[in-house]
Amino acid sequence: MSATLKEAVKRKVFPKGQIVIPVALRKKYSIEIGDHVGVIPQADGILLKPMPKKEKKSLTDSLFGIFGKYTKGKPKLKKADVNKATKAGFIEAWKR
Repeated sequence: MSATLKEAVKRKVFPKGQIVIPVALRKKYSIEIGDHVGVIPQADGILLKPMPKKEKKSLTDSLFGIFGKYTKGKPKLKKADVNKATKAGFIEAWKR
């Protein structure tokens, strides 16, 4: 194991096999609620390793390409146009 005994942290294993990762280590390795952590068996123990995060897309980014088949022959919209239309629609609905 590459960690020294000074860096090792003792943790209790709870009934469901859960352990608590100390806040300092979660901050150091950018581990947030809902993130995935790899549990990797090693010859001398278990390695917990943060898994790469998926890029979080905004709702506009997610919807941007869905309606592409309906826009053939029309001018191409930019992301800013979609944001503006979404905001205007929200405001219009809010006033009702």
